[in-house]
Amino acid sequence: MPSQYMLLMDWDETITVSDTIHLVAEAAYDAHGTSSCSPSGIPPWSDFSNAYMVDYAAYQSSFGPRTSLEKELEFLTSSAIIEQASVSRIENAGLFKSVTANNLKLQAAKVEMRPGFINVIRRCRSLGVMLGIMSVNWSQIFIRSALEQQYGAFDDVPVYCNEIEFDNEGKGTGILSRSEYVLRTGADKALLVKQLLARNPGKQTVYVGDSTGDLHPLLDADVGVIMGGKKSLLETCERVGITIKDISLLDGTSPKDERVLYCIREWKDLLLHGPFADK
Repeated sequence: MPSQYMLLMDWDETITVSDTIHLVAEAAYDAHGTSSCSPSGIPPWSDFSNAYMVDYAAYQSSFGPRTSLEKELEFLTSSAIIEQASVSRIENAGLFKSVTANNLKLQAAKVEMRPGFINVIRRCRSLGVMLGIMSVNWSQIFIRSALEQQYGAFDDVPVYCNEIEFDNEGKGTGILSRSEYVLRTGADKALLVKQLLARNPGKQTVYVGDSTGDLHPLLDADVGVIMGGKKSLLETCERVGITIKDISLLDGTSPKDERVLYCIREWKDLLLHGPFADK
């Protein structure tokens, strides 16, 4: 029965066509009356992104070879230190001071969704499937606004995400870590999935994600689905011995293989094959 499933989805480049974190940042620069590349008291966005890449390269070099799945998952879990360093850098610079929900909503209007996403949501609603979006993005307000501006009411789909801290006047304090859900890595997402299952015993999970950052929840899901075939994720799977099959080969009767993931090119493929197929 489809209603026994929870469909859990990544946001950036899974639901959206491209990464949206720069739009969240642009909302902050709007609040400062400047752009992400213009001179101001706040460093340009490129400074933050370059610093992140330097940290990541150093971490990757120091970690050593990752020739097994266990080592790859350890690497991804431990990368939380890189993510937190990036967040701290942005908080210390005061980038999100004075940002408002309206700044975020204006940038959310620029988000482009992948074709067919809303059709899968409508299908799952009709089947009674539990839905959820989980993201390491920085603002639940931004994500929910992007969805509502394009599709109308989306209150039935929880968004598990970080959030900017706002003061009593509705202005950002500069802090990014004030949320019921602080998600920095795929391991954080996997922990959240376990918490959701504990609250909803008997449910099975379908998780859709696009990147190596989704590897933990992809592997933990009853059905892990890779969106779009990003080269870095495919190469990682090959390196650590994870088999990737087309979604059309999911028959629903075989026991779960913890080292098998399924791939789709676009959301419409979930309406053709798998537990939500419109047969």
